[in-house]
Amino acid sequence: MEILGLSLLMVGLFVGFGLLIGTLFGFFGMGGSFLVTPALLVLGYPSTVAVGSGLAFVFGTSVIGALKHRDHGQVDYKLAAIMTVAMTAGIEIGKSVVFFLEATGMADLIINSAYVGLLALVGLFTLRDAWTEDDGSGGTDLSDRVQSLEIPPMVTLRGDVRVSATIIVAVGLVIGILSGFLGVGGGFLLMPAMMYGLGVPAAIAVGTDILQITISGAFGAFTYAQSGSVALPVVGFLLLGSALGARVGAGATNLVD
Repeated sequence: MEILGLSLLMVGLFVGFGLLIGTLFGFFGMGGSFLVTPALLVLGYPSTVAVGSGLAFVFGTSVIGALKHRDHGQVDYKLAAIMTVAMTAGIEIGKSVVFFLEATGMADLIINSAYVGLLALVGLFTLRDAWTEDDGSGGTDLSDRVQSLEIPPMVTLRGDVRVSATIIVAVGLVIGILSGFLGVGGGFLLMPAMMYGLGVPAAIAVGTDILQITISGAFGAFTYAQSGSVALPVVGFLLLGSALGARVGAGATNLVD
């Protein structure tokens, strides 16, 4: 039996996968497309379709999560606005790189290798932070150094964090390029960058991250959809499962320290 061109087994797989990813997304602020894109590549989807579908998926999940975090007052709109402008420009650059690599036949190898390297780097950095003593303020040695750089214009963010807007733009541009290249909303890079790089408190970093990738994910999905590089049935079933998971994960952030 097929539903929208997918077997019943595949439908169940995508719905269950979406439920798991939605829960992780709502709790950690990581959109899950860093799992979706490689999974679609493994299932044999073209790299451009895997990347475009990953962005479309993260847009759908982030809308649900952003509304929940807004209700909890965990969003810094000023930071989200600056990051969105920078990431939008970066996504266009990243998308151009993907289509160039697709034409050369090297897209799958390079994208998968980039995933392995980036996830390992972020994981090791987060693990290092977990092993060091934390006073709960969200600050680290790196964030202290970043905040000490007086590069105008300076902006004050929620949590009494004062940092250069130029640095925020630079971070957003780099993450935007990676987002357009890897098909991710940028959450697994942006949230650690906000916490460890800028010193934003964890709860606000998660909520702001989710709002920002709602906008950048929508832009990225739209640009890929214009080229017919979004598998809508797959995205739809993933979103069906993640709708519940995102609300469960977002609510759980209020239950833990």
